[in-house]
Amino acid sequence: MRDALAVLPRFADDIEVTVIDDGSTDRTGAIADDLAASDPRVHVVHHGTRRGYGGAVRSGLLSATKQFIFFTDGDRQFELTDIGRLIAAIDGVDAVIGYRLKRQDPARARFVAFVYNNVIRALFFGGFRDVDCAFKLFRREVFERVPLGLVRSNGAFFSAETLITLRRAGIRIREVGVPHFPRTAGKAKGQQPKVIIRAIRDLLRLRLRLWGLPL
Repeated sequence: MRDALAVLPRFADDIEVTVIDDGSTDRTGAIADDLAASDPRVHVVHHGTRRGYGGAVRSGLLSATKQFIFFTDGDRQFELTDIGRLIAAIDGVDAVIGYRLKRQDPARARFVAFVYNNVIRALFFGGFRDVDCAFKLFRREVFERVPLGLVRSNGAFFSAETLITLRRAGIRIREVGVPHFPRTAGKAKGQQPKVIIRAIRDLLRLRLRLWGLPL
């Protein structure tokens, strides 16, 4: 949070930093509340119970009020200064999404991501280089044109479903490479069997829905 408050004013005069506390059981929520009390640019959204990764991102996107919406995870695998790469590419498009350069994750995570991205590419007739890269910049009007209510997943498939939905609606999306670093905060949950199974379920439901078949 403090990193965001220090870095983002280099790129914009008017900022807000939204922190999503997705039912955390540590002191994340209290720490965020303390910072919000001392800095009006910080806004905290608390989930009484966990809504999942997609549910957390959804809350952040819906609560944003500024002209541009940027989101990233709190695991410190990206340098916030690299938002400049996205800003430099936003002219002429509605959204700029990052893809990880030299992804610094364990081999198993890289393999799962490779398979996942290729399955999406095959089932939805085109994909993205790194659909789950948590380094994205949107014009706020994107979600006025394409309401997030059209995206049903609240799990790990949320990011992919959002991008597929936006692309089908004619939203112009550009992809930009961003450096990636080893995780220094939080614990990876994306490779847990229950997370993968839920993502596969949501993926298949979207594909059937778009084909007009019963779920």
